[in-house]
Amino acid sequence: MSNQTMSPDPSFEQYFQTRNMVVYDLETQKTFDEIGATFGQKNQHLLQVSFLGLYSYDQQKYFGFFEKDLPNLEKILFATRPLIIGFNTKAFDNLVLQPYFQKLELASLPQLDILDEVYRQLGFRLKLETLAQACLGEGKSGSGLDAIKYWRTGNLSALTKYCMDDVRITKAVYEYGLRHGQLLYTSAGEIRGIPVSWGQTPPMRDLVDASAQQHLQLEIEYWEFGKISERQLLQCVIDVIARDDNKITALCHTPHLGERIFDLRHILNAHITDQTFAHQTVLF
Repeated sequence: MSNQTMSPDPSFEQYFQTRNMVVYDLETQKTFDEIGATFGQKNQHLLQVSFLGLYSYDQQKYFGFFEKDLPNLEKILFATRPLIIGFNTKAFDNLVLQPYFQKLELASLPQLDILDEVYRQLGFRLKLETLAQACLGEGKSGSGLDAIKYWRTGNLSALTKYCMDDVRITKAVYEYGLRHGQLLYTSAGEIRGIPVSWGQTPPMRDLVDASAQQHLQLEIEYWEFGKISERQLLQCVIDVIARDDNKITALCHTPHLGERIFDLRHILNAHITDQTFAHQTVLF
């Protein structure tokens, strides 16, 4: 078992400090073709686990488990009984993992399956890649077939990195939904929203409104989209003048002072500073 400490987003640290939640993703040793099955059949356990990556909100660390380490993972989950967050975990990951556990029934743990939420809202499935590109401006680093190749060639460092990247992206997509109350995806060249149950009171909207009401500058990381393949991450300090649903009118101080419109849905991170507005704005 390995672990890696990574700092949480300081703007939203209070939401995660004491939560008994984990995000996980696993990679397999075999393909569906090799076990003579298709997705949806209840024999995913034959795929076998090569590596499992996990993020613990309680410990604010990433952990890695190879197949031989899974009994230790069962002990941890059995003792702590966390909320399981993942992407397609109910129909896939949990079924592959369950045979390694002797005491714990994974289905008995509370579950937040992001793909389940998407399907409930849209009536069809989306790939994690699709959500990540629209919400975060980045995609996956490969495919599950790449992970199987890494396992078979003994390239364990590449296997670990690929799986941990998937955990990080799944975590970031979940947190985007928490902040905004929705996830984004692209359809016919347009970015569309999917309401999510775990973000019914969007903290990002509250943060923007608090910045305006207190007349304190807001430091943001913002995805600016041109064409779908053209996007850049901007970092700037803004004075919020007004907000109309997702449209924010603000003065941007960097790189040049000027009024512009921001889309609330594209703010990736935000932090209220201790600096007051440098000008008089419309009072909320």
